[in-house]
Amino acid sequence: MYIKKEIREFIEKMPRETKLSKEWVNFIKQIDKSHNLLIEHGKEEYECTNCGKYSYGKLLNSRNYRYHDICRFCGKKYEIRRSNLKNYFFLYNLAMVDNMNNKLIIRYYEVYRRYNYKIRRFVNSIVEFARYVPEFDVVLLNDRCPRGQNIYHDEKIKKWRVFGGKYYGNNSYKSIYLKDIDEKKKGTSYQYIPLGDVINHLENIKFDSLYRVFRLAKYNSFELLIKAGLYNLALECPERFNENGSFEKRFGVCKHFYKFMQKHDISYNELFVLRLTQKPNIEIIRTLLRISYSNLDDLKKASSYINLVDLEKYSKKQTRLSIQNYLDYIDNLERMGVPLTKKKLLPENFTIAHNESVEKVKIVENELLNQKIIQRYKQLEKNKYKNDKFIIRPAKSLNDMKDEAKQQHNCVYTNYSEKYANGKTDIYFLRKLKKPKESLVTVEVLDGKIRQKYQKRNTATNRNQNSFLKLWEKDILNAA
Repeated sequence: MYIKKEIREFIEKMPRETKLSKEWVNFIKQIDKSHNLLIEHGKEEYECTNCGKYSYGKLLNSRNYRYHDICRFCGKKYEIRRSNLKNYFFLYNLAMVDNMNNKLIIRYYEVYRRYNYKIRRFVNSIVEFARYVPEFDVVLLNDRCPRGQNIYHDEKIKKWRVFGGKYYGNNSYKSIYLKDIDEKKKGTSYQYIPLGDVINHLENIKFDSLYRVFRLAKYNSFELLIKAGLYNLALECPERFNENGSFEKRFGVCKHFYKFMQKHDISYNELFVLRLTQKPNIEIIRTLLRISYSNLDDLKKASSYINLVDLEKYSKKQTRLSIQNYLDYIDNLERMGVPLTKKKLLPENFTIAHNESVEKVKIVENELLNQKIIQRYKQLEKNKYKNDKFIIRPAKSLNDMKDEAKQQHNCVYTNYSEKYANGKTDIYFLRKLKKPKESLVTVEVLDGKIRQKYQKRNTATNRNQNSFLKLWEKDILNAA
């Protein structure tokens, strides 16, 4: 894999390993407090691997006695294990933001916290396994990660290399060390971005992709959004707000909405609804997103028919109203040519009105479909043909096709009515001359040739039927 000269020189100059500071060690110790056990030595006798103290009698969380309980000295909840425990470990990642050669770098560490049964305590092995350089957008792995998956804790780092794939380890971490972050970002392209605020915000919402943050920080709008307190917009889609200009040009709403946006740390979907409603009410906005399943296109379409604030109020009086069903209802009204008055747009009982509109549309469309089929019959009537045994004719109406499907137990009505009505295919019925009302063979003709011919339940036609159909195709269809 080709590596740019600038990146190669950076890797050569950066230190392979760095000593862990006292503050970093203390930081890890604080994380370790949640990774301990209660060792059961006898009936109601427990030793805490965190504080080393013994508890006698029932512990504080008696409901979960068999699995977890709370150390009365630490106040922490730990899993209970028997005293003959030999093998047990915790595995988690930590991250640190650092500066190497005036380049900001994220350093990832794996903590392998193993239980030592001889001393009945946990001991740590801490390995730096990956580095991410956001300015180069490259991930570096060392020899301890030979395949980008396993991490060897018993080897020294010999070299760092660029990893060409997407490494899973840089996407998650237990916590991040923020000591002197303002000093560390000096001299880098991120020196003016309040990374400490961003990372603290991410920690609070359990967001685990610091790797993604630095990619987003490359947009000019990222710094502006963070300093404005609009974290969700910065972390979702800063590229949407990169355009220079007034507040309204950038966000699509007036500046007097800013305090509302900041107070609720508005998301992009919420901002989109705010643009449509122009109503700074977070309950209304979130209700509209809920009933639309966050489909912004459907909300925008609905807003062209009715004020969304009115629709939100209306939804509270209805049972499980969704924007999708509401748009279906409006579509039904339009297909029937019904004027969209406020009474029609907000019926007293939406469920009943919606169901009635569906049935009425079926009636109207079936009537239109029937008229088309009657016209098709008149066009194809010239292809009628008979001999002393059989007669074949085109389908006459929608009910004619429904009756054929019922007698034949086939799908000619459901699957071919519209195709036939719209001239995409031709449907004919073969009957016995003496029993013209009894279905015998359903025939589909496409481009003047028989495409399908089946008796009842889609069984094959017999010799006599085939001879008649072949003659009809030759003398009538081909002649036409």
